[in-house]
Amino acid sequence: MQIKTIARYFFYCSCLLLAINCVDPFEIQTDEFERSVVIEGTITNQNKTQRILISQTFPLDTVLMSGLSNAQVSVSDSNGSVYSFTEANVGEYTSTSPFAAEAGLTYTLRVETSDGRTYISEDTPVPSTSSIENIYAERDFKDDAEEGMFIYVDSYDPSGESKYYRFEYEETYKIIAPFWNAGDVNVIAGYPNPQFSIVPRSQEEQICYNTIKSNTIIQENTTNFNEDRISKFPVRFINRDNYILTHRYSILVKQYVQSRAAFAYYETLGKLSGSESLFSQLQTGFVEGNIYSEANSDEKVIGFFQVSTVSEERIFFDYDDFFPGERLPDFVSDCPLLSPPVMTEGGISPLLDAVEQDLITYYEDYSPPDNGLIQTEPHGPYYMVYRVCGDCTALGDNTVPDFWVED
Repeated sequence: MQIKTIARYFFYCSCLLLAINCVDPFEIQTDEFERSVVIEGTITNQNKTQRILISQTFPLDTVLMSGLSNAQVSVSDSNGSVYSFTEANVGEYTSTSPFAAEAGLTYTLRVETSDGRTYISEDTPVPSTSSIENIYAERDFKDDAEEGMFIYVDSYDPSGESKYYRFEYEETYKIIAPFWNAGDVNVIAGYPNPQFSIVPRSQEEQICYNTIKSNTIIQENTTNFNEDRISKFPVRFINRDNYILTHRYSILVKQYVQSRAAFAYYETLGKLSGSESLFSQLQTGFVEGNIYSEANSDEKVIGFFQVSTVSEERIFFDYDDFFPGERLPDFVSDCPLLSPPVMTEGGISPLLDAVEQDLITYYEDYSPPDNGLIQTEPHGPYYMVYRVCGDCTALGDNTVPDFWVED
C-alpha cells in the first residue's frame, strides 16, 4: 500500500462525503492518534469454525501493528448461547467448535484483553439471504486497453431485502515446471572433493497448485436499482499475460450479504486504505466502527463486528478455452540453462554451493554447444536451471486440492 499524506487523507475524506449518497458514512476523526485496539470479525450462517482478529495500532503515520495475545473472546446470541474462542495464532482467535449464525437472532462480540480492558460490539442481526445465480468468465478489454479475463457474478434476491453485498474470492491455478526432469542432483561428498550423482526425485515437483485469497474490498449495493439484482458484476480481472492463466485456473467467489452499517464501514475503509485487512494497513486516522470500550466511552476502538449470510460458487477454465492456439503467458523466469563447475581454481564449488542452498535443480547432462565453437568457459557435468524453473514447489503446493477437477 502506498503511504498517504495527511493532505491526501483529508482530500479523501472530503470526496467520501460527496460519494456516499444513500449509505451513511462512519465518522472519521484525524486527531492525534494513540495506541488503539483493532478488532475485526465476521460471523456467517455457514456451519464452520468462525474467526475474530485482534490487534493493536501504534502512533500515527506508522505501519507497525501487532496481534494481541491472551485475550478472552466470546460471541453470544439473543437466545443466551455463548460461543467461546481460543487463540490459534498471535491475534487470531477461532471458535472452539463450529457454529452458524441463525436467522432471527442477534449476535454480540465480547473481548477482554490480558490487561483487563473489555470491549463489546453492538447487537448485530442476521441479514437476509441472497444466492449467487451464476459465475462466468469472459475474455474482454479493461478500459479498452488491457486484454484479459473478467470474472462476473449474477445474483438476485426476490425479497428485495439484501441490498448490501461484499465479495471475496480464492483463486487456484495449476503450475507446470517448464524445465522439470525426473532426476535430480544428489551430493555424494562435499568439500574438499565434491562428488555428485543423479537420482530420482523423491517427491512430485512437476505439477503444483497455488491458492491466493483476495485482499481488496469488493462491494456493491442495489439501493438505486429497480430490483435487488446484481448483473455482470466484475469480481476479478486478470491480464492475459499473467502466468496464473497459463494452464488451468479456478476461482471460488463468496458473496456476503451484510448490513447497511457494515457496507458503509468497509466502503470508508476501502477509500482510505484500499485493503480489507486492518492488520496490514497504515492507520491515517480513526474509523469508528460498532465496537466500544465497556468502561471508557472515550477510548478509540477500531474495527467492526458483523454477521453475514454467505453464498459461494466455483468455476474452472483453461487458457486454451479463451485463447485457442495463442501464445501462452510468459513464465515467471527466463530459465536460462546453467552449467556451474564442480570446482574453480580458487577452490570454490559453484555447483555444490548452489545445490546445497537449493537455488538450482537438474535439467539434463551437459553437452558441448553444437555451434562449431570451442567451449572456453568453465562448466560442470550438468545443465541446471533456477529452482523455480524445474521444481514447481518453489511456487506452489504439490498436493492436488480436494476440489480440483480437470474436466
